[in-house]
Amino acid sequence: MKAHYFMAGVAALLAASAAQAQTPVPVPAPAPAAAAPARPAGSPAVLSPVVVYDLGSLIQDSLAGQDMSNKLKAIRDQINRELEPDQRQLESELRAILSSSVQESQSAAGRQRQEAFQRLNNEFQQKQERLSQVMQLTERNAIDAFNKAIAPALQQTLVARNGLIAISANQVEAFIPGVDMTADLITRLNATTKTINVVRATLPTQGGASAPAAAPAAGAPAGAPLPARPPAAAPKRP
Repeated sequence: MKAHYFMAGVAALLAASAAQAQTPVPVPAPAPAAAAPARPAGSPAVLSPVVVYDLGSLIQDSLAGQDMSNKLKAIRDQINRELEPDQRQLESELRAILSSSVQESQSAAGRQRQEAFQRLNNEFQQKQERLSQVMQLTERNAIDAFNKAIAPALQQTLVARNGLIAISANQVEAFIPGVDMTADLITRLNATTKTINVVRATLPTQGGASAPAAAPAAGAPAGAPLPARPPAAAPKRP
């Protein structure tokens, strides 16, 4: 009877492990930033020392932002494909274990098979976590490249709008639509930058062990291809 309860507990553990393996990489797909109030069509620009721009729209609607998002998705899909064989192996082994009789599961060979499955599942979870960190680091590197790419267009658009300070609209509770320079910024960025260099990252190592990726910036959606920090502030006009 004791062995029966032990097997039931193992089966529950294995079922939970398989359920966890259903999601290859726990990195959510890109999520746009909270939408900022857009300037209505035909609404004239308002001269203001402070202008705003919407990061979510900048990434979603600019050629550079779309290029970055597409490349990040391709890398995410590649990582998921790398995990699929291990996941299928786990699911197949789990079905075989759960379909065995109580007598088979309580035998020495059955217990060894269960232990081997648990070791395999632990290895899969470690691989899953490592690749999740790779994806997060890849996104942050891409975002850094995007920030550098938009900096010149951001400064030029700020000067063209006779502004002194540009602020992300996501950091502002309310503003007059006329001070939104997002559309102007996208037009200028599309004319100068159409692609972003995105490369799959390699985790740094310390003593031969993979170092964990740094945590996302506070307030940033996990895994979202939005700047982890606002772009470098443009200098004030003389």
